[in-house]
Amino acid sequence: MKIAQFSSFGKPDEVIDCIDVDNLRDPKDNEVLIDVLACPINPADLLNIESKYGVKAKLPARLGAECVGKVKKVGSSVKSIKEGNIVLPLDGENWVQQKLVDEKNLILLPDNIDPIQLSMLKVNPATAYLMLKKYVKLNEGDWIIQDAANSGVGQCLIRLAKMDGIKTINIVRRKELEKELLDIGADIVIEDSKNMPLDIKKLTNDADIKLAIDAVGGDIVLRLGECLAEQATILNYGLLSGKNIEMTSYQTVFKRLILTGFWLMPWRQSMKKEELVDMYNYLASLIASKKLYVPIEKTYPLYEIKAAVKHSAAYNRSGKIIIMPNG
Repeated sequence: MKIAQFSSFGKPDEVIDCIDVDNLRDPKDNEVLIDVLACPINPADLLNIESKYGVKAKLPARLGAECVGKVKKVGSSVKSIKEGNIVLPLDGENWVQQKLVDEKNLILLPDNIDPIQLSMLKVNPATAYLMLKKYVKLNEGDWIIQDAANSGVGQCLIRLAKMDGIKTINIVRRKELEKELLDIGADIVIEDSKNMPLDIKKLTNDADIKLAIDAVGGDIVLRLGECLAEQATILNYGLLSGKNIEMTSYQTVFKRLILTGFWLMPWRQSMKKEELVDMYNYLASLIASKKLYVPIEKTYPLYEIKAAVKHSAAYNRSGKIIIMPNG
């Protein structure tokens, strides 16, 4: 059986390897053996390899935040899962051909949905959904602003906001992304610049913007803060710039902006299993109806993991990079 593993921290394409290990045993009791169908490469995976993530991996380490799998065998005590079912594992270490998972850590999914799109269900759609629903009370017609708008999370945010009648301002680094984002429901697409806050005030008729969603960090947060209403929230969930967030004392003291962070892991840990099942089945239904969709740039077999992570880290991608462990 092949797995992806790294034994030292560093540049992802230099330290990660595809290695052969012993085949897994048959499942016992509440265990389920699954064949991994597809798994995306997320920024968090690359940060993990670089030792820049919230939890430091113990070396040698397997990784992969999410995947979708097909059940191959079930243990004698498993009741809710059957052979052939499509499942979403809630645990990690997913860049493998097969894995054993406890029944309680699996969510049963429909079997008639594109597995590549389903492989991205656990992180990006859930992140977008929770950020949109759990931090600021938003009503139909309200505005939100986000950077990294062409990312997987960004595109999910645009689509989910559109369904609720919430208007989105979407900051990008390349003008050629405008049409793509407008086509999926973005209201405004604008390139980052020093004049961006003034431009946004004109484009929105000086609307009160209550929520900014940031995946970049650095000085773009200063400009996001200038766009916001008093007592608005800046919700940070990434560090694509590699730089710490910048804000002014005026923004924090006199404008009373609230800066907080989002990390999916503690949210999932605090939610009841029934809540997780409901959320993921709702999001899966949106994928099935193509209301949620993330473009794919390229798929790779697991044995090309070095090329896959290098491609994923590249600038100017037009979609996600997906690993297909079993072809």
